[in-house]
Amino acid sequence: MQIDYMRKFRKLPILLVLFAPLLMGFCIRQQGVKGSVLIEKDAAMPLKGKSKHTGSPFSTIVYVYSAANTNQLIGQQGNWAKGIQAKLIKQVQADKNGQFKIRLRPGKYTLVLKYKDGSYIPFFSGINGVAHIEVEKYQFQEIDLTIIDSSVF
Repeated sequence: MQIDYMRKFRKLPILLVLFAPLLMGFCIRQQGVKGSVLIEKDAAMPLKGKSKHTGSPFSTIVYVYSAANTNQLIGQQGNWAKGIQAKLIKQVQADKNGQFKIRLRPGKYTLVLKYKDGSYIPFFSGINGVAHIEVEKYQFQEIDLTIIDSSVF
């Protein structure tokens, strides 16, 4: 009887070793940033009663830097800069639908988009912050990043 018991459970440690990483993957909660990149050409002032055009999906590289300020931008002209003097944390290619997802540790980051021969700053944060976003533990922050190629007012 004891022999049958040993045979029955002899493979259990092997199965636990093989499947433990798979089971742990379901338990680990991740965080980061996800969203979409859009491009808006010939943007105009919104008219009363008309919906605002949001742009078309755009595939480009989304760069994640340590939280940066405007004094770290190189050759800034409006929302465009030749570069940024901050630590590059990660980068990801937005797909053909403009969708992206980046896993990050909790903290503050700057998001910048590759556009033409430089970097596009999708928004400014406060007086001198450059596109800050804060990642909280176990949450994915969702954001739409829009490149305004040209404006008509």
